[in-house]
Amino acid sequence: MFDYIIALIALIWLTAAAVIDIKTKEIPNWLNFSLIAVAFSIFLFKSIQLSSFQPILSSLVGFGIVFIIGNIMYYTKQWGGGDAKLLYGLGALLPHYPQQLTNFFSPNLNLPFLAILFINIMVIGAAYALLISFILIIKRRKEFSKEFKRTTNKIKGLSKVLFTLLTIFILAIIFIQNNLTRTFLFLIVVFPILFFYLFISIKTIEKVQMYKKIKTSKLVEGDWITEKIIINKKLIYNPEKSLGITKKQIALIKKHKKEIIIKEGIAFVPSFWIATIISLVFGNILF
Repeated sequence: MFDYIIALIALIWLTAAAVIDIKTKEIPNWLNFSLIAVAFSIFLFKSIQLSSFQPILSSLVGFGIVFIIGNIMYYTKQWGGGDAKLLYGLGALLPHYPQQLTNFFSPNLNLPFLAILFINIMVIGAAYALLISFILIIKRRKEFSKEFKRTTNKIKGLSKVLFTLLTIFILAIIFIQNNLTRTFLFLIVVFPILFFYLFISIKTIEKVQMYKKIKTSKLVEGDWITEKIIINKKLIYNPEKSLGITKKQIALIKKHKKEIIIKEGIAFVPSFWIATIISLVFGNILF
């Protein structure tokens, strides 16, 4: 029953985290730390039961691996602190694939399970973020259109260069019959253009949907403030260097400001939930 229990625990904690993340855009520390504690406790119990250090060591190793990965994602500002801590818990709980699940599923386990889990989280996370962005663009299309035009107007020169390259590409494929050459032209011309406008679109929807003015009394540790905060000619907060506001900074800001603009991320945990289920059922979906 051990493998079934850890799979069930993973799904229960991920479901709770996803619901809370959707409602509050935050994952409470108690939820993440309790998952880590439960994972270590279960594997410690199994070690005692088997009179072997192997189970608890595998949990510790899994935790250590995802601790490094989670910190890389956090310090490069790809994930928030809650997302990284949730990954710590998954690493401690699922250091390897629960083998008894193969009684029901035939997953592709061509890589270590933690690698499979992380790959699936990245793939599903990217697709999920794009889907949410497109939904928000449609929902806020008027505001999006105005902000998008304002942004592209600032870079008209670059836009003209990109459209010139696109025109050259269209003319080239009319006269070029070789499929390999066409593919090469697509990769060096069309793909960068598509990526550029996708990047601009995502940044635009961030400004339209995810920038929110709140009272400083509602600031919590880890919030991302969008502007530099200077108090008494002293730089208190720099968004370019900070990984989120600290309690000490919040105390100072509250004394001098009543409102402030923060950036809210999308609720990313649902992609963890989906990716974990896919990993348990199908294994590696990319390779």
